[in-house]
Amino acid sequence: MATLDAHLGNSPVSPLQILSLNDAEASENRIHSDDIALKYGFTGALVSGVNVFGYMTQPLVRSYGKDWLSQGMLDVVFIKPAYQDNLLTIRTEKLGSETSQRNHITSAFNEEGVLLAKLESWVPQEFPPVSELAALQTVSSTGSVSGRAEIAWDLIEIGTPAPAYQWNPSATDNLERVAVQRDQSPIYSGEDGFIHPYYLLDACNKALMRMFVLPAWIHTGSKLTLRNPIRVGHTIEVHAIPIDKWERKGNQFIKLYIAMWIDNEVALEVEHTAIFHIAD
Repeated sequence: MATLDAHLGNSPVSPLQILSLNDAEASENRIHSDDIALKYGFTGALVSGVNVFGYMTQPLVRSYGKDWLSQGMLDVVFIKPAYQDNLLTIRTEKLGSETSQRNHITSAFNEEGVLLAKLESWVPQEFPPVSELAALQTVSSTGSVSGRAEIAWDLIEIGTPAPAYQWNPSATDNLERVAVQRDQSPIYSGEDGFIHPYYLLDACNKALMRMFVLPAWIHTGSKLTLRNPIRVGHTIEVHAIPIDKWERKGNQFIKLYIAMWIDNEVALEVEHTAIFHIAD
């Protein structure tokens, strides 16, 4: 990592402009449809937060390559929605830090200059210990999501893990997400390509959707601790545990802790937050 940073010196991370794409119109989450989004006061269907997150990672991966996808801390917050065909501008600022090997703030703006999302990414000198929650699990599940109940406040049991399950992302699955992102980086290609960050965070959405039926919900942010690279062909065991719920201004929130295990080691930890009941 230090060698890479020394090679790059103080070169800035290049900005990116990209048209946002709503690839989730057919999703169970109807906030990605015009009719339901309009009902809640939005001007149209929302582009998924994981898609915006993927756009924000592209300039960083172009600058740092495999190192950025191999280890680091990421904290993304979604502030305002992106809509279909918004022209997004992604800008990154390097920050000085005595406690990390590199530190950046990446921001996404729409064509009107409105800040939509902010991503802080850094590599600490020392990673925090793996949470004790990572090992919690119930009996593994094969992939069925049948029998889910519609999410409700009283059904969310804080500290009770959902059934663990295996995720086996293929090269085809990964490249489908890369195509949606219009990402030209070769780092995601091949039978040992890296899993695209958009796909990783989308898998966290899927962990929540395995637990409950969620008719309309909004991803508001995620904190990720990436300890080891995650590649196509890995067999990933996913553990998910509700760790908090709260209400603010009529919106009801849930926070999941998610651990992804590869070869008996935790490769990724995520605190994944969403509004599951949107205020009328």
